[in-house]
Amino acid sequence: MTLPINRISANASTALSTRAAVWTWDLVYLPLGSAGFGGAERSLLDLAGRMAAQGQRVLLLAEPALRQTPFAAEAAARSLSVRWVDWAPERALLSKLRVAWPVLRTLNARLLHFNISWRRGMWLIPLLARLASRARLIGSMRAMPDPAELIPRRQWLGGRLRAPQLWRLPDLLVGRIWARCLHLTVSVNRDDYPPRLIAEYGFSATRLRVIYNGISVPEQLPTPAERQSTRAHFGFSDRHCVVCYFGRLSSEKGVQHLLDALATLPGEVVAVLIGDGPQRPELEAQAARLGLEARVRFAGFITHPEPIVAAFDLVAVPSIWYEAFGRTVVEALAMQVPVVASRIGGMAELFEDGVHGHYVPAGDRDALAAAIAALATDPAVRQAMGRAGRAWVQERYAMERVAAEYARLYRALLDESGPDNSA
Repeated sequence: MTLPINRISANASTALSTRAAVWTWDLVYLPLGSAGFGGAERSLLDLAGRMAAQGQRVLLLAEPALRQTPFAAEAAARSLSVRWVDWAPERALLSKLRVAWPVLRTLNARLLHFNISWRRGMWLIPLLARLASRARLIGSMRAMPDPAELIPRRQWLGGRLRAPQLWRLPDLLVGRIWARCLHLTVSVNRDDYPPRLIAEYGFSATRLRVIYNGISVPEQLPTPAERQSTRAHFGFSDRHCVVCYFGRLSSEKGVQHLLDALATLPGEVVAVLIGDGPQRPELEAQAARLGLEARVRFAGFITHPEPIVAAFDLVAVPSIWYEAFGRTVVEALAMQVPVVASRIGGMAELFEDGVHGHYVPAGDRDALAAAIAALATDPAVRQAMGRAGRAWVQERYAMERVAAEYARLYRALLDESGPDNSA
């Protein structure tokens, strides 16, 4: 079935309505999905910041672990109020209940917007919110378990009988709790999540919408001199084709396949890897083993890498897991840099193959190498794809448009509840 993708004018009014003095907060955002700082957390902050800038009274409820990440500084940069609530998954359910109940009971908010979480025990928060407050609840599905068919199953009786997938029961239960608690659910992709949410987790198609993540599109790109300076900083010049990866260095991101692909390409094709993570030592060892020390730079974590990325020739996003969205794809295109990305999960619907970049099968080193080689040898095509990609992002993923789409959803949800916001 086809789900609606909300589309309204970017200059549409985002006012939720004339507010009664009784409400302390118009919008409360709860980034429950992770204790780390990734694309999901950044997307929620961008949306919250945009709503606050438009006059809404906005609060963030976040677990203390996020204080150790750029989350706190990014929230402060957007002038957002944060209340730290220790409902981490490591806490027992009773302990979480004792912490969360008084917070939610006295919150006095009109709308609670969650990043939906599959972490242990986090289902309790929307359940308590539904019981303790009059707020309307909306959730953004920015991550979910991989499709069940991808997980190997034990074979019994010589393969004639497959073992039941009992390990799925906790996820199925968690999904159904979220489905019952939320008044509205937003998926950040159209083709992957919605069919599975409906078929496997009991979400209602009539209460499910699609809104892609948005980004702030930079008004200006680096000058030629700035571009050359950035490339020189990493030891590369215009004679090189610089492939960039930016994101977490962990096995599911597929950077190991990028290094394997790079080893098959001419020496003028080089790479800058921006980010950090548990796989970095392994990747550094792999680069040394493949003889790539002179061609690969490990830049480490950079909070705002976009101006650096804009100095390079293409971005590779070789993920091998089902990405919900693929924020780095959109950020690269916004910087007028073409992308070579895995055709997997929500990432498979972000751009037009051959127009803004190239898609390749996930985990296919040879296909990845071939796509990079095709762009490396044709600067004119790279430039054309870059220009087309930037225009595509401005039309489809600009934060102004996405914030307007959410504002319309918020307004409709509040209108359903009546003047007292009762559920």
